[in-house]
Amino acid sequence: MRKNKPSIFRGVVTGITAGIVATLVMDQFQKLSTAGQRAIERQQKLAVHESPWQIAHEQAQKEQAEAEQEDSTEIVARRIAEAAGTHLPREDKKMAGRAVHYAFGTLMGVVYAVSAEVVPEITTGAGTAFGTLLFLSADEVAVPAFELSPTPADTHPFDHLQHWASHVVYGGSLEMVRNLITRLM
Repeated sequence: MRKNKPSIFRGVVTGITAGIVATLVMDQFQKLSTAGQRAIERQQKLAVHESPWQIAHEQAQKEQAEAEQEDSTEIVARRIAEAAGTHLPREDKKMAGRAVHYAFGTLMGVVYAVSAEVVPEITTGAGTAFGTLLFLSADEVAVPAFELSPTPADTHPFDHLQHWASHVVYGGSLEMVRNLITRLM
């Protein structure tokens, strides 16, 4: 039984807070899973008797190439800057990309929390169903459709799983924070 009647205002307030926190948790999860994947790759290379120095050199080259490649949020930030008639300096792209990521995560937090106020069933799976829906609609459909990333067919299966898991973590964190704040209000 619901103790409070639905409130769009409460949804917006909880959504902003929960969206920011869930995006932060998602970022940390992505960093940990990427570091874990790199450690596994290093162990696999050591198992086939590659030199630790060679592995370190290859890893540094791979990380440099990844740093130079724009991710989808950096492309959006660059396009926003261009639409505003300005140039986004290379050294500002990472920060601008993070701002885009956090703005989107916060917006999706508001969409989720307001929806949860009106249709409580949206919280099915403690937010993980929403995270999965967000992954499918954004990562698998919208981002490639806007040419912000390679097509799903051109993406490594591990990357699909990692992004899906990140969105499940986002959705679960979103619901946990939203539920906590709603109980305190």
